[in-house]
Amino acid sequence: MLFNSYLFVLCFLPLCVWGFHNKKKLGGEASTKILLIVGSLLFLGLSDVWSALVLLLSMGVNYVIYRAMVESSQKKKWLVLGLAVNILALLGFKYTGSSFVPLGISFFTFTQIAFLMEAYRGTIKRTSPVDYGVYVTFFPKIMQGPIMLPGEMQAQITGAFQKKAFDWEAAYRGFALFVMGLSKKVLLADTLGSAVNHGYTNLAALHTGDAWILMLSYTLQLYFDFSGYCDMAMGVAKMMGFSLPLNFNSPYKAENIIEFWKGWHITLTRFFTKYLYIPLGGNRKGKGRTYFNVLFVFLISGIWHGAGITFIVWGLLHGILNVITRWWQEKRGKKEKSKVMRLFCVAATFLYVNLAWVFFRSSSLAQACEVLKKLVSFDFERINRNFALCFQQDEFWYVIKVIGLDKYEWSVYLLMVAMLMVSLLIVFLAKTAARVSERMKPSFVNNVVLAVLLVWCMLTFSEVSTFLYVNF
Repeated sequence: MLFNSYLFVLCFLPLCVWGFHNKKKLGGEASTKILLIVGSLLFLGLSDVWSALVLLLSMGVNYVIYRAMVESSQKKKWLVLGLAVNILALLGFKYTGSSFVPLGISFFTFTQIAFLMEAYRGTIKRTSPVDYGVYVTFFPKIMQGPIMLPGEMQAQITGAFQKKAFDWEAAYRGFALFVMGLSKKVLLADTLGSAVNHGYTNLAALHTGDAWILMLSYTLQLYFDFSGYCDMAMGVAKMMGFSLPLNFNSPYKAENIIEFWKGWHITLTRFFTKYLYIPLGGNRKGKGRTYFNVLFVFLISGIWHGAGITFIVWGLLHGILNVITRWWQEKRGKKEKSKVMRLFCVAATFLYVNLAWVFFRSSSLAQACEVLKKLVSFDFERINRNFALCFQQDEFWYVIKVIGLDKYEWSVYLLMVAMLMVSLLIVFLAKTAARVSERMKPSFVNNVVLAVLLVWCMLTFSEVSTFLYVNF
């Protein structure tokens, strides 16, 4: 099931929020937890029933290993077994050419690895099968994260299930965050995605200007798609009394690649730092080892995203620049930069990230190289008309026709320019949706804006598309 669907918005979500806040009618805390697990499996199963079955099997195996580990004097052997089972399952499904890859396997696998690691370290209390099921399956995060640590969820399971009074303000802020995330996905990401798909399918017809717009469009699409999902997940969780960790914090405003990764997919960065970078030695064994560890982590990050060579190149591009940035910062020291220099650094980092995303999106190195060649070929022509038309939204095009602008040839480019400008303004000037929602309170203006956005998004559900990170 997708967040951006009638079934979820009109049926599943209201039932979950009502049921969670009416525990007594459902038989109490234990019954509500079981129903939440069942509902989460249903959420996944309605997209793909086999994925839900794989998740159930994975949970069963991991929980048995967990119990054996905490009750054994040879905890490390059980931990190694648990890590091997999870990693081999992930590799088997994603990297052996399997025709079936369970939805969310990367996220629920990392969630369970984190649980085994923290259980081995003794940082979490003993967990019942039901509480473990809630932690792993919790439907807002099951398919695309954010990746929660077990300690974060354990405290909330106790608090949320024992909470008696319904927090209307928290629910309202959660609803607002959900609508803002939905708007990012449906109104921005999907429109940009239509143009991106057309561009990559018809590269031969594109010129230099088209290629720059194509590259920028994918950069924006990926951000609005993934951050929109995470906003929706946080909003849904908040309506139910839970708090998911922030996964995006204005990454494209970063002045360097290190800052970028502090704002992009924050929980994945935290996972790799905590369970890979630090165990490898982190920065405790000299500069050379530190740089190697950084490169290795980004290599693994690239492989995690996909089996193709393009993902490895993408990971190494980020790793290499990360190492160079660390070296430069150590050499230069902490020196205050002028405003002009900070703007230049933001622009340079944003450009580099754009170029790296070309490899992330391309189906092969040859296709990525073709896009890069077009970027620097100086083959400037009028923007391809069919490419520009992909940015059109019917409701806006209707307005253009009503006011008579459609008779001008340049009118087909208006909405393309508007879409890109609005997207860039949101990325670089607007506050994050999470920050905006935290300050929102019920008011006539806020209610009207949220209602309009929600209805507008729902009217666009006829062109439902899945989320990009479901594939990873």
